Amino acid sequence: MRVFIVLIWCFWFVGVDAQNRSIVFREGNWEKILKQAKKEKKLIFVDCYTSWCGPCKMLAKNVFTQDKVADFYNTEFVCVKMDMEKGEGPALAKKYEVQAFPTLLYIDSKGELKHCVVGMQDADVLIGNGRTALSGEASLETLQARYEAGERDEAFVKQYMEVLYKAYRPKLQKEVVTAYIDSLSEKEFYSRATWELIIKNLSDPLSPLVKKVMANKYRFYPVVARDTVDIYLDYTLRSAVNSFVWWNPQKSAFNQERYEALLGYVSGLNFPKVPQYVATLLAVKQVAEGDLRGMLDEMYRSLGYGIFYNPDAKLDFIRGLLQHVEISGNEELLKEADGWLDRLIAGTDYGYYKSEYMRVKAKIQRAMGNEEKAAELEKEAPNVRMMR
Repeated sequence: MRVFIVLIWCFWFVGVDAQNRSIVFREGNWEKILKQAKKEKKLIFVDCYTSWCGPCKMLAKNVFTQDKVADFYNTEFVCVKMDMEKGEGPALAKKYEVQAFPTLLYIDSKGELKHCVVGMQDADVLIGNGRTALSGEASLETLQARYEAGERDEAFVKQYMEVLYKAYRPKLQKEVVTAYIDSLSEKEFYSRATWELIIKNLSDPLSPLVKKVMANKYRFYPVVARDTVDIYLDYTLRSAVNSFVWWNPQKSAFNQERYEALLGYVSGLNFPKVPQYVATLLAVKQVAEGDLRGMLDEMYRSLGYGIFYNPDAKLDFIRGLLQHVEISGNEELLKEADGWLDRLIAGTDYGYYKSEYMRVKAKIQRAMGNEEKAAELEKEAPNVRMMR
């Protein structure tokens, strides 16, 4: 009986070990990793992550720990994990244009980028990406070289655009997509295939191609449905406007040239939400000039005109502008905003919006130094949210 139990334990131990292999990530600085890759004649696989990245943690827990992934990557690559916000991470992020997480890099022993993919992957896709890097036939490096050499046939360019999309190279991706679409005939331009390329790759309302879509949107209506076209165009405008709403003077300079171009362009459009976007940009101008008193007056004026008839748009408008009062620390304006929010909350019937305004008020209270009151509001908001 004792022998039988020991045998069972041994088989269990071997089975657990066989099912719990994981990618082995090497230790050491980047120079050491390069030397190790040269010695072993392998490419380097770099898992670029941050401590706050949820998908990075899922990848590490659920994918890197699968046997087939571990066996493939441990055999074929020198594997390393790099926190892009610590140690050598920021320098590597800059060198290899890491802008999103997780980013998975495939690099040779000379430090040259061979391939790159961004985002959560399942086991088979991750292994496939590794094979692509090893073969080099459809890698980012190879396709980029072919494009720069002048290759432009349709199938190749579409393949290259897809690889750029997966690698999250937005600037280069935009250039390639724009050049390709510019080469199309008018008939080819107003097609579903071109529409799919546009919505996947272009989102700047000031870009020539998006302007062309806006000016000729009626020609896309029969192709992909009016609502689909209008939702996309509204998204481009809203995103551009919001980039100014959430501008932080402590982090970057105000882009006056782009602001004026956007305001001028939006003001001349015949589009449903133009008054909202113009009102928002006019309020933002006061922020850029350091006049938060003027910003609040502009906000009150626009709300009084009833421009923000949609409650979601109204919430975004208020929340976006009041965050500037919140970070300003101006006691007088904080107190004014707090009292105004009290009246707004009292006059709001629907639970969801009432609770969201309570969250805004909590931030104002916290900025005023009232941590206890802020915590009470945040605790109460979920209960109010359920009211009808």
